[in-house]
Amino acid sequence: MSEEQENPQENKPIDLSKGQQPEPAPFQPLNQGPATPPPFQQPPPFQQPPPFGQFGGGGGFGQQNLPNATAALVLGILAIPACCFYGIFGLIFGVIAWILGAGDMKKYQLNPGLYTESSYKNAKAGKICGMIATILSALFIVMFILIIVGAISNPHMFDNFIKGMK
Repeated sequence: MSEEQENPQENKPIDLSKGQQPEPAPFQPLNQGPATPPPFQQPPPFQQPPPFGQFGGGGGFGQQNLPNATAALVLGILAIPACCFYGIFGLIFGVIAWILGAGDMKKYQLNPGLYTESSYKNAKAGKICGMIATILSALFIVMFILIIVGAISNPHMFDNFIKGMK
């Protein structure tokens, strides 16, 4: 056997005098990325609209929530128990909920196809809760003012009223 056949894994220098030319390595420019193109990438899947009647009636493209419907509902709900704190917080939250809910209801009535029905219902509920809280807060404030004015104008009668409660 020849020397090359006995040890094929040895690294031997190439003898250029025998006429064998080494194969040049393929040229790849630096900082150019891979020589082969990247594999085919599929685009993201197309999202189908929900079936008709699901998520707020209509189920068409482009329906969105009213911008202040959730805020009106949250403030309206918070305004009702806030009436107990001398009526001030209930009045503030109630008026804001009333205004936000009324504004969103007008937006929905101008273009009902653009907004979801559920957000319209939230805006309407927030407006109603805001109205109730505003009225209760106003009554509480008026009652509180009348009690203070009555106590200042007739302290003897107020003392008798307090003693009668004991």
